[in-house]
Amino acid sequence: MTSTNPTSGIRRETLQDIAIAVGLTAFGWFQLALLPVFIGRPAPPGGPGPGDIVVVAPFFSMEFAPPTWIAYALVAVASLSLAWRRRFPVTVLLVASLASGIYDATRQPPVLITLAPLLAVYTVGTLLERKKLIPLTGLAIMVALATSLVAEPPSRMAAEAVRVMSLYAFAAALGDATRNRRAYVAEVEHRALEAERTRETEAAKRVEEERLRIARELHDVTAHSLSIIAVQAGAAQQVVERDPAAAKRALETIRTTSKASLDELRAILGVLRGNDDAAPLAPAGSIARIAELAAAVEDAGVAVEVHAGDLGEVPAYAEVSAYRIVQEALTNVVRHAQARRAVVTLRREDDSLAIEVTDDGTGASAETTAVPGHGIAGMRERVVALGGEFSAGPAGGGGFRVAATIPLSGGAA
Repeated sequence: MTSTNPTSGIRRETLQDIAIAVGLTAFGWFQLALLPVFIGRPAPPGGPGPGDIVVVAPFFSMEFAPPTWIAYALVAVASLSLAWRRRFPVTVLLVASLASGIYDATRQPPVLITLAPLLAVYTVGTLLERKKLIPLTGLAIMVALATSLVAEPPSRMAAEAVRVMSLYAFAAALGDATRNRRAYVAEVEHRALEAERTRETEAAKRVEEERLRIARELHDVTAHSLSIIAVQAGAAQQVVERDPAAAKRALETIRTTSKASLDELRAILGVLRGNDDAAPLAPAGSIARIAELAAAVEDAGVAVEVHAGDLGEVPAYAEVSAYRIVQEALTNVVRHAQARRAVVTLRREDDSLAIEVTDDGTGASAETTAVPGHGIAGMRERVVALGGEFSAGPAGGGGFRVAATIPLSGGAA
């Protein structure tokens, strides 16, 4: 995306205004300089020639005094004021109108000095709102008509009034149309920019949400397994000499737990890579696999009871979420609670699935809630995202309690 420099744009507009002001001044002086050649000169037979139109045409069959320094000065004031037309549009309009009016009122030789106030009216139309443009245009017309009373004979007043009002009205309308067009283009560009920013924000939000989801999934997969592995490795180390059979069972638990964890990690990474073949390597978390979690935790030294009645048909998103919540809760029991017993209860309540995990340990430490997107905070995020309710805290009779309610209708939306 290329960046524009506002300063260069302003400088370019200023140079354009200076060029217009100098050009109109030079053109007016050029007309005045040629007037002595044509003053009092009769019109050529058959009218002016093609080369006489611009400068000479207004002066055929007319008598004017030779131009004085006043004429040159008024042309310069009216034209050069346009150099500031964008910075001080109202002031420039007043100066150009007064200079042009004085020029006509003092019966100076006719030149195109009227271009200055007309361009000033156009500029006011491009910069100011219509409610300001209309009275300012009316003021400029009044100045022009007032000077016409002095400069023009009564027989030409009606035609002159129509000419003046038409020119100024056209300049004002053109300026107003230009302003509206610029405002429309600016609005379109602004909306396009806002739309681009919104797309970028939404994309960043989706990336962040996906990052948190991946982090939560990886945490759910690895934290439980690594906790079991750590406990079993410690147990095996303690009994390896006096009870080789127990050490062997601990090592077998480590093997099966690590294999299951690797399968789940491979499935997650396969999905991230877009590899459809990797996903079926490990079954998705489900209520049926909660018994496996309980068995692994029991191998780590914590007795686990699982109570699950007739749950009926449970949507896949609810099964996965229930599995992850129980997995995380049991992981916390092993890592933090110092518990000897845990109870997992799942029951259906109308259109929701209720999950409860309790233990008889010391409760969760600050470590389990310190990092957003992990631990208890991660469970809460998962449940809230499904429109459910979540709570975690000390149980009434001691220990710790994790409870969640997941809607079974509309929760996956």
